[in-house]
Amino acid sequence: MKTIDIAQILSPDLKSRMRAQDLKLLIENSEADVVEIDFHGVKFATRSFIDEFYNLFLKNPEANAFKVELTNVPEDIKTMLDAVSRTQVRAKVIPSQMQEISFANVKEFLNYLSSVAL
Repeated sequence: MKTIDIAQILSPDLKSRMRAQDLKLLIENSEADVVEIDFHGVKFATRSFIDEFYNLFLKNPEANAFKVELTNVPEDIKTMLDAVSRTQVRAKVIPSQMQEISFANVKEFLNYLSSVAL
């Protein structure tokens, strides 16, 4: 098992999706079968980072060549991980039929917009 101190490797402030992707590359290059990600020392994480982290490591764990275990996760980050996980299971509604509308000029477009109920 390889232990990664995320605050030391990335930063105590986890702010971007790219940092989560960097972490995944680091883990893949380590060729470890089991990775313990230690959140000790993490002071802050953005929703963007947590969303990407969840998608890369927790959403489909079988998609990775390694198993991830989380330790010392602060309560606020646990709460955010839980919130992100709940938003991931909702099915996205995609309209089955979309109508394309074209306009000859800007005036027609503006008239159309004024007729649409918002």
